[in-house]
Amino acid sequence: MSELIKPISDGAFARLLKVLETVMVLSFNFKLELKKVLYETSFLKDARILNFGDTQGFAWFMLSGLLREVRINKVTLKEKTSWYWLPDSFVYTDPGFFSQQPSLRAIQAEVDCCLILMSYADWLNLKAEFSELDAITEAIRGSYNHMRIEHMEDMKLLSVDERYLDMVETLDYLFLRTQLNYIADFMGMAPATLGRLRTKYCDRIG
Repeated sequence: MSELIKPISDGAFARLLKVLETVMVLSFNFKLELKKVLYETSFLKDARILNFGDTQGFAWFMLSGLLREVRINKVTLKEKTSWYWLPDSFVYTDPGFFSQQPSLRAIQAEVDCCLILMSYADWLNLKAEFSELDAITEAIRGSYNHMRIEHMEDMKLLSVDERYLDMVETLDYLFLRTQLNYIADFMGMAPATLGRLRTKYCDRIG
């Protein structure tokens, strides 16, 4: 469940701007108006911040914690982990936030999380006033789509050892914060295989 929603702090806004301005330079007026529509909130471990079939009314930026994307396997009807968001990530489902369609995914907090949020209504209003919001939104969406496609291709083309070594830094973060079987779903391998690889490489990577 969400804790108190409060206006964004100067420190959190500076952190968001640092990430945004790796994508493109933002105008002073845009920054002023952007800050007015941003808020901070937190979610406790195991909270579902978005449920299957819900319309995502907010886009989030992760300050701290770990969020897990969950899908339903069409054959087994079991929940499977399809993605993770780490700190300094933009959190949204697609289709979902931008199309305002019911989400095909759920999002769950794996640990206590702190997030920046913007409502869909505020995003629309700001986009109508500042063309740079449209540009930066598309750049972010393009980057994230590329990451997801690359991840899916890696699951098909790389050996389990190659997958592990390619994502070892992310895996080290995940192992301390989420269940092994969830990570195995995300990595496209059996939990026993992931456990074996973790043991195999734990002393070789430093």
